[in-house]
Amino acid sequence: MIKEREPAIERIGVTFQVVLTLVCYYFVLWISGYFSDNVTIRNNDHLIITFIIVPIWYMLLDFFELGAMARIQRYRHLIKKYAYVVFLGTLTLFFIIELLEYDSFTPNIILKFAILNFLLLTTLKIASRTIVKYFRRQGFNSRMILLIADESSVPFIKQIIEMDDWGYRIWGIITNSNRVKEEFGDAYTIYSESENFSKIIDEKIIDEVFYCKQDFHMNDINRLIAQCREIGVSFHIHNKVLSFHGQQPSISFLNHQFFLSFGNTPSDYVALKIKSAIDYLLTILILILISPVMFAISILIKMEDGGPVFFKQIRVGRHGRLFKCYKFRTMVVNAEELKEKLMSLNEQEGPVFKIKNDPRITKVGRFLRKTSLDELPQFFNVLLGDMSIVGPRPPIPSEVEQYDRSLHRRLSITPGITCTWQVSGRNNIPFDKWMEMDMEYIDNWSLSLDLMIILKTFKVLISGNGQ
Repeated sequence: MIKEREPAIERIGVTFQVVLTLVCYYFVLWISGYFSDNVTIRNNDHLIITFIIVPIWYMLLDFFELGAMARIQRYRHLIKKYAYVVFLGTLTLFFIIELLEYDSFTPNIILKFAILNFLLLTTLKIASRTIVKYFRRQGFNSRMILLIADESSVPFIKQIIEMDDWGYRIWGIITNSNRVKEEFGDAYTIYSESENFSKIIDEKIIDEVFYCKQDFHMNDINRLIAQCREIGVSFHIHNKVLSFHGQQPSISFLNHQFFLSFGNTPSDYVALKIKSAIDYLLTILILILISPVMFAISILIKMEDGGPVFFKQIRVGRHGRLFKCYKFRTMVVNAEELKEKLMSLNEQEGPVFKIKNDPRITKVGRFLRKTSLDELPQFFNVLLGDMSIVGPRPPIPSEVEQYDRSLHRRLSITPGITCTWQVSGRNNIPFDKWMEMDMEYIDNWSLSLDLMIILKTFKVLISGNGQ
């Protein structure tokens, strides 16, 4: 049966992709002149790298399940997985080459290999999936499934019928729902819930069972799972059953114990680690490049009134953690003391205090705010781990005290130097819209979204639209 062949097919798929990776590797070496007579190299270097590539790529491809047949997975998810594999694999390979001091393998060669490898693997995967989906529509490579359904299952049943490229074929439906019987009784065999479940899956050709009822009892589920397990039939519980208030759970394990986890923040572990690495490396690079600018700003601030260069303010970070946020001082030294007298001039809605033409701002400070250069010291906060380059702005404790309970979710991720609000108008945006933007960022976070915000931030800096 198909389910018995799939583990072997997955291993073959991963092995084939490792072979393709080696093809990319040797092709890049060849076009780069690595094997030409006028290049002095250690003859066995390329063989050693080959033995390094094979286990790294095999483990990564297997970890991201890229040898699987992937019946339902979207193309963009596959592309993202291959991006992770090539990025992590190439990064590991680069460090090993540096450690072994193989000077003949230049960064240019490694970059060419990474690009070619990504393009070849993704192209072939998408092409093979397209071909397989075509044959599934013709009835090949299909699985026969039995549905246990109620009225709430109708949309899911229709989806299976419409998405014939998934390769699922409905053998029958177990239900007591009149609506299910009326809509699908003419097309499929309908069984009553009182019938013998074991007998049905024993006598019929059933590959998988989908339990799609909205309500269930654990004793019933355990019995059905046990009966399927006895004859090797896969059992699935449709995720809508285990969704609460629109939240989708993920499966997790702790000390071999099974959990359904409802995450309310970004949970892509690899992407979050990449974000952290980008924050750290990009921050170091930026601080090196802007150090002359920061030095010049420090002199200007000191020359204007002789006060401190930096302004340190307690801000609220992830899950309520307090930290000192650094900025270039843009106001007079006693700005906090004057704030109470100016509260009536506040132009921002909600618990935030903002005045467009704040009289406390110094001449240098006005320029720094206009160009957003006052934010530069916050890169030190990124290095300390208190902030990220992209994320919701960290509020001050007095603002958080006035938050509605629902707004505390914006504190569930690491705050950032820039986010959607900063590149969309800032002070011209009402407080409620600002909070809504932060929630949308949390709900839709991705590395590509961060990149888009960073690019828009550069545009704001160049145009001098800071406020």
